[in-house]
Amino acid sequence: MRSFKEQLEKDFKDTFFNLNEFAEIHNVDGAEIPVVVDNETLLQLNLGKTADSDGIFEDSKMFFVQKEHMPDQPVIDQVMEFDGEMYQVGNVLEDFGGYTIILKGNAG
Repeated sequence: MRSFKEQLEKDFKDTFFNLNEFAEIHNVDGAEIPVVVDNETLLQLNLGKTADSDGIFEDSKMFFVQKEHMPDQPVIDQVMEFDGEMYQVGNVLEDFGGYTIILKGNAG
C-alpha cells in the first residue's frame, strides 16, 4: 500500500502533468516539455498584466513543470525562453517534485 505522500506524487505526475488532462507541450529553453500554464492565477493575483510607472505593460506567465524536465533549477533573474519569447524569471517555488515559475517580460 502506498503512503499518502507516494500517492500524491503519483497523482501529481500521472494526472496533473497528463497531456490529456492539464498539461500542454511548450518550448522551454529549446526543449519541448509538458507544462501546466496558469495565467488565470496571475491575473487574480494582479501579476498578469500591469503597467509600470513609464506605462510599459509587463506580460507575465506562470507555469508548473516537473523537475525531471529542467536540467538545472531555475533562479530569479535568470533569462528563460518560453515558446520563442525571452522572459526574466521573477519567482521560483519548489514543491512536489516540480517548480512553479513566474516569468516577467515586456509585451511589445
